[in-house]
Amino acid sequence: MAFFEMDPTTTEIGERLVATILRDNAELGLTADTLCVTLLLHPSRGGAPKGFAHNGDKPFYPCSVIKIFWMAAAYHCLETGAIKPHAELDRALHDMIKWSSNTATNYIIDLVTGTTGDTLLEGQALDDWIDKRSWANRWIRSFGWPEMTPINVAQKNMDDDRYGRERQLVDALGHNALTTNATARLMHAILDDAHFSDDSRKAMRSLLSRPFDRAWVEAHPSAQINGYFGQDLPQDAKLWSKAGWTGWTGDERASYRRHDAARIEVPGLAPFTLVIFTQGKPLSESLITLPRAATSLIAILRETGVKA
Repeated sequence: MAFFEMDPTTTEIGERLVATILRDNAELGLTADTLCVTLLLHPSRGGAPKGFAHNGDKPFYPCSVIKIFWMAAAYHCLETGAIKPHAELDRALHDMIKWSSNTATNYIIDLVTGTTGDTLLEGQALDDWIDKRSWANRWIRSFGWPEMTPINVAQKNMDDDRYGRERQLVDALGHNALTTNATARLMHAILDDAHFSDDSRKAMRSLLSRPFDRAWVEAHPSAQINGYFGQDLPQDAKLWSKAGWTGWTGDERASYRRHDAARIEVPGLAPFTLVIFTQGKPLSESLITLPRAATSLIAILRETGVKA
């Protein structure tokens, strides 16, 4: 059973959005099979969101969207005392989410799991290392959320192919995999729910928050606004997001993706969470697909009369 409630209005909105995205990107080769969408409409007084999903439970290579999960894992470890707060961790968390630094992410993965990626391992040493790096999968599944069953978050983020024990881990577990439903559920837990402590939720909300005024975007070109949902939002909107992208990585299973996951608030409309995953070289290179999807949804919400 999905964590969101379904109703005819939200289903109509979601179906119109998917049809619009497919129509607008048909020339780029986007098909119903290479598009995943999860939409949540949040009630103003709290409670379960209304939702819609298209391929919402289909595992996709998630690119840097995976970093939301490692952010949550780091704050869990801080809460439990498994890791200690320090300035370098703060810097890495900031750069992992704000600028999508892979190096920062991999520092956090090493810190949280007590592992390092390096030369080849064999036998029991490899088994023990894989077990440690698999901790995040066990942790996220311990929530008892069915959306987390098909996902894999154990791998580091790389700019090209993998070597040594990182290659061995891909051979053993496969590449990272998320679904838009799992991503939307975690975003909901961070931004709306009470699953994490108030202090952790406040810190994670701050990291996910993105300004998108022109001057700020020009000064921060790596801030995942241009080419993503935030590019063409109304200037009075609010945005919390984490996007991801890959070109050719040397491995076709992890290449040519463009994704975004965001909570967006537009005055006069119901707050919404939108998660979109796309696959294909033209889609990965497109700077208009995701911005246009967000603005299309806002137009549909206005036409449908769904208000806050």
